[in-house]
Amino acid sequence: MPTITAAFIAEEAEAPVGFLELALRSFSDGCESMPVPHVEGWYVEASARGRGVGRALVEAAETWAQRHGFTELASDTEPWNEASLAAHLRCGFRETERLVKFCKQLECE
Repeated sequence: MPTITAAFIAEEAEAPVGFLELALRSFSDGCESMPVPHVEGWYVEASARGRGVGRALVEAAETWAQRHGFTELASDTEPWNEASLAAHLRCGFRETERLVKFCKQLECE
């Protein structure tokens, strides 16, 4: 599990409504720079969605990354998570690839 390097909290009326966590990964598929800050967790409460809270969290992460000399910001989500896919695209991320993982159960001898 990656070590969280930076965390950002969004608050409304002194109550948390969202967060974003960054970790430095040695690489991230689709990025050219190494290491790269990677969004490990990003969540906005349903009541706060659609009002720019998620975008503000990404912008805070971008500012942190730029101040630390990074030129890219990476993230990922499950292919079926349409809300997350749309949020990433609205915040300026571009999709670089999709991955399907496999597992085969082996019989013990």
